[in-house]
Amino acid sequence: MSINPACLVNIVLAALALAFYIVGSWRFYRLRRPWLAWFIAAIATDAATAVLASFRITPTTVLPGMQLVPWYSPLFIVHITLASIGFFGFIAMLLYILVRGRDKPYPRLRVFQFRVLLPVWLVGEGIALVNSVMKLVWKVRLFDYA
Repeated sequence: MSINPACLVNIVLAALALAFYIVGSWRFYRLRRPWLAWFIAAIATDAATAVLASFRITPTTVLPGMQLVPWYSPLFIVHITLASIGFFGFIAMLLYILVRGRDKPYPRLRVFQFRVLLPVWLVGEGIALVNSVMKLVWKVRLFDYA
């Protein structure tokens, strides 16, 4: 089975965003500098992934049948909801920190972002990653089975 390398663009970008969020969250949680750069890289990569995939600028695996956004799938709704909450939550957190000052300890915010915001985003993005890999490897859509 041959895999079109161009179809890996969204998967690689999502995996990079995942790594950046995990490292940034861990570093912020433990107050290890530089955490701000990791969050900025994560948000920028996540935004690029979302825009490129939503507008089909980057190639994705095309399967037979209709290629519509799967709003009929409850799993897709969960993915969109959780990934959006995490994405916009990290943006709000970053803006809050930039306005209030980077040198404050933020004890509750550090715990919240690590124990709530990061897992919410991980589940939401994890669903999309599993769907992308399944489409690429096994030629099936996860969203069609939920």
